[in-house]
Amino acid sequence: MQTLDNAKSPPSAVKPLDQSVVARLKRIPTAYFAFWVIAAICLVALLSWMGFSLCPYSFDQTSTDFLAGPSSQHLMGTDELGRDLLSRIVYGARLSIAIGLTTAAVAFVIGTLYGAISGYFGGKIDTLLMRGVDIAYSLPDLLVMILIGVLLGRGTVGILIALGLVSWMGTARLVRAQFLQLKNEEFIEAARAQGQSGLNIVFKHLLPNAIGPIIVALTFTVPSAILSESTLSFIGLGLSPPACSWGTLASDGWRSLRAHPHLIFFPSLFIFMTVLSFNFLGDGLRDALDPRTRLGKTVK
Repeated sequence: MQTLDNAKSPPSAVKPLDQSVVARLKRIPTAYFAFWVIAAICLVALLSWMGFSLCPYSFDQTSTDFLAGPSSQHLMGTDELGRDLLSRIVYGARLSIAIGLTTAAVAFVIGTLYGAISGYFGGKIDTLLMRGVDIAYSLPDLLVMILIGVLLGRGTVGILIALGLVSWMGTARLVRAQFLQLKNEEFIEAARAQGQSGLNIVFKHLLPNAIGPIIVALTFTVPSAILSESTLSFIGLGLSPPACSWGTLASDGWRSLRAHPHLIFFPSLFIFMTVLSFNFLGDGLRDALDPRTRLGKTVK
């Protein structure tokens, strides 16, 4: 028999990130392995940011071993100033990962608020807001980032603003679609019948049940931001020295590609591994959150 408390509380949909989802993710080898690769890279970036010495050399320590190849002293070689490339890659990890995660956070905040307003209210508000997204989508991302980079100059702030302005539209569309699908469900109607406020319905009922696909989308935003930062660095609009990221290291290595290929190979390798790992993790989360696998069967 249903209790009075249960009768008063609207039923809520299944929370997307439960233990069964984690268990299904573990059964996807590529996604589970990618998770630990990302965790290791983020841990290295965090320890480097906290000041722990993870390499025998400082990232800006020069030597007389100019443009040396990989050796026992310098596992990934040195650059034109004799600086250890491995130390610079470890140092650059914190900026590359920070830029990717910050861009994803900006996309989540702006895109979620924008899409939630559009999807919840619908009607003319939805039409007006979605036309704004269409206009934003019509602008080439690279052109927008170049213009912002030229206006604000090289630096972390300019890069974050540029990436943030071109990364939120996909999240906004996704949140809008989720809200349009969920807002007519029975548990939302029950919440309205109880007189719950719009904010309460959005943050207590709609958003928790839409968070799964949003998280999956954000796992693809992080590698996209890392690649975009690398592109900006490659065309000279990245970070200003002495700061460095994987993108700036790859850009510096491009100038001596034929004579010293290790300078571009190792930074590009870390970019490749990180981007691929986030993509594998995103694919795994998408499969783990699929309602067909949640029910333990395939819908035909």
